[in-house]
Amino acid sequence: MKSTIAIVCFVSWLAACGGKLPETRFYQLGSPTAHTGSGDASLVLEPLTTDGAYDDERIVYRTSPYRLDYYQYHRWSSAPGTMVGNYLEQALTHAGRFHTVTRELTTDAPVILAGRVLAIEEVDQSKTAWTGRLVVELTLTDARTAKTLWTQLFEETEPMPTQTPEGLARALSTAMDRIIAKTVPIVGELAERTAARHAEGAPLVKLR
Repeated sequence: MKSTIAIVCFVSWLAACGGKLPETRFYQLGSPTAHTGSGDASLVLEPLTTDGAYDDERIVYRTSPYRLDYYQYHRWSSAPGTMVGNYLEQALTHAGRFHTVTRELTTDAPVILAGRVLAIEEVDQSKTAWTGRLVVELTLTDARTAKTLWTQLFEETEPMPTQTPEGLARALSTAMDRIIAKTVPIVGELAERTAARHAEGAPLVKLR
């Protein structure tokens, strides 16, 4: 893996020689798997936040547990919180379990799903073993009482099929699919149960 110093020296050498700087490339997660059918549950999805070290469009890689580095010319197509949130929205919409998934608070959505991206990175364990690592925390709350119904921290790693940024995007997409598979049944059941308890007509809590 290229070191930060090597990249800086290379760029400086190109500039001194009048060479062309490397072209910036952009990457994104793949499309989630769609399922047939539609359930009765509805939910609101809040924008996901991202921990500071990863709140950057530059792709993060590490060769040590104690150091993070950034690719200068390989970047995500959007900020990680936005990218993971959009993937989550698509996956929930096409999961075959929910009637609606919306970003705006509505009277028929009994629950709010929020979360944060704690890590999204390439981990170079050796010259031949590279993995994608994704850590996401999700929290489900009652839209009317703001009571926390469920929270879970997911940490998934997936071997990269190729040692390229595209290989990382593929690995992280697979990791996200596993998170979705664990999330959908829990959130769907809690959304249905919460909707059944909302007959009392408690006031809605405004979305943060």
